[in-house]
Amino acid sequence: EDTTPPIVTGSLAAVTAQCPISAETDLTKPDAPADNCGGTVNVALKTGTPLPIQAATTTITWVYTDEAGNTSEQTQTVTIEDNIPPTVSGDLTEVTAQCPINAETDLTEPAAPADNCGGTVNVALKSGTSFPIQAATTTITWVYTDEAGNSSEQTQTVTIDDTEAPRVTGSLTTVTAQCPINAENELTKPDAPADNCKGTVNVAVKSGTYFPIQAGTTTITWVYTDESGNTSEQMQEVIIDDTKDPVPDKENLMPFSACSQVSRADLNAPTAMDNCDGTLTAEADASFPITESGTVTWTYTDKTGNTTTQTQAVTITPCVLSAADDVLEAVVFPNPSGRYVEVWSPVESPIRILSVGGELVLKSTTNTRIDAASLQSGLYLIQLPDGHLLKFVKK
Repeated sequence: EDTTPPIVTGSLAAVTAQCPISAETDLTKPDAPADNCGGTVNVALKTGTPLPIQAATTTITWVYTDEAGNTSEQTQTVTIEDNIPPTVSGDLTEVTAQCPINAETDLTEPAAPADNCGGTVNVALKSGTSFPIQAATTTITWVYTDEAGNSSEQTQTVTIDDTEAPRVTGSLTTVTAQCPINAENELTKPDAPADNCKGTVNVAVKSGTYFPIQAGTTTITWVYTDESGNTSEQMQEVIIDDTKDPVPDKENLMPFSACSQVSRADLNAPTAMDNCDGTLTAEADASFPITESGTVTWTYTDKTGNTTTQTQAVTITPCVLSAADDVLEAVVFPNPSGRYVEVWSPVESPIRILSVGGELVLKSTTNTRIDAASLQSGLYLIQLPDGHLLKFVKK
């Protein structure tokens, strides 16, 4: 009748492990103690031992059972002390990107390296990495951290090399204008196309485009340039089609009266405003001097050939004074005059000073002091707008 358990002596040496112990088989069993009957002694962990063992220090109990079922126990200290970082091997492949990298999420994380304990390894960029990454070549550092906090590092080269031009699609709408386009700022820029890197795209007319863009159809080229200097182009037709006639400054031209004849200088050429060319001066269809009453046709022509005409009646009257002249409201003073003379009239109007032969010698307006220093002494006629004549004597 064997009632004596295996004989335990001394203490079991403490066990230090790098990784959590998941099962009894991960432990090295202590040697079986001697039994009084010399039979086989079974060695096993005490039932109920919590696994895995992962706390820094844990005490476990080994149970020794002889062939008669007698048992003895012995405790052992187990220390989990993982101080080996994940194993890094080789170099990371260089990364080439078209656009600046704005955050860690824009990068593809490398695969986590193996860890001696087989747990999860966290992969992250090293703290302090600057964003955005936009320089041509930048070296970044990846950090691998195991569950025990051990870490290893690996560098990677990142090259930013934007080679894609802004994406141009479709055609630009034809531009139709009435007047010549003198500079780029008179054109409406098309919308900037999308760029692969979403930066600012500059829009400008291609260098060398000739201005002004005149009448007819001209094809211009727009150039789109992204922040990396990549360019794309798009053409646009510009049609200059001035169809508007000049508009006279005066709705009706006043009739003109003179005695004897009318020279070109006697008639003040009327003006018109053109939508593209600004102020235009009319050209008369008459042959000068005009010696008979009739109608003068004035023509305004812009650079595109659009025209507008106006007529003006010209009346030639004999240069003879009548008794009625003496009762006109307009008067000349002083009369006779020295250097200066003035014609008074209830309404200010243009006047012409003629020689007794009907030749024009001065022009002025009523109610204005006229310098007659250039006139020789003698008799002169003053022609009013209605054709009536006054006379005065230059001393």
